[in-house]
Amino acid sequence: MPPIEGKIAKILDDSNLVINVGRGQGVKEGMLFVIYTSGGEEVKDPDTGRSLGVLEVVKGYVSAVHVQDNLSLCTSAILRKGAEEGGAGVQTLSGAMMAESLGYRASAGESRLSVNRSQVSGMARVGPVSIGDKVRSIDWRSEKP
Repeated sequence: MPPIEGKIAKILDDSNLVINVGRGQGVKEGMLFVIYTSGGEEVKDPDTGRSLGVLEVVKGYVSAVHVQDNLSLCTSAILRKGAEEGGAGVQTLSGAMMAESLGYRASAGESRLSVNRSQVSGMARVGPVSIGDKVRSIDWRSEKP
């Protein structure tokens, strides 16, 4: 099934928002959505110079908790690593925990790569989740943050 795409239509608080897709577009309760924006920077293939596209930057994840015909109420969620071994793969979090979990800094035990510093371009700056941000349904079993 192809992903369902939509946008944030309303922000209720730092954990709950409304998206502009619902039952009529195939949304089901429990469905997971990634909130993203384009990083603005085009990425090119180093061998051919051909455009590979524009990098998407993830702002967060939400889960549909109440689905209506053309809109869905969603609450903040995060994918947990190792979910495919059994247990629940989606965990709901408060807005503060969500912001902390989506930081770009390395966490304890996370290794760093030895990279050519002269080629580092940096991550696109990500603003807060906003009305009009894009959302796309994902299968948490196949896509990891």
